[in-house]
Amino acid sequence: MARDKAPKGPKAQKIGNRWAGPAMVTSALIGLLWIVVFYVLNGQTIDYPSFLQWYADLANWNLVIGMGFIVAAFGFAMKWE
Repeated sequence: MARDKAPKGPKAQKIGNRWAGPAMVTSALIGLLWIVVFYVLNGQTIDYPSFLQWYADLANWNLVIGMGFIVAAFGFAMKWE
């Protein structure tokens, strides 16, 4: 007896990457916050605590780092279904 090749019911839908949405939003917010903090503190004559001195030493590279987080958010958006 030949079997029917017709599907017997609806296929289960594949659930997308559940982590991509929260990762996208988190990455975008970190990047935005990084850049805002840089602009607010830029030109200020404040004494950074020793554990934050690296942030001041990065100078304009802080913009690159912040934009990197934002570009990563676009990468996560491509994984989001």
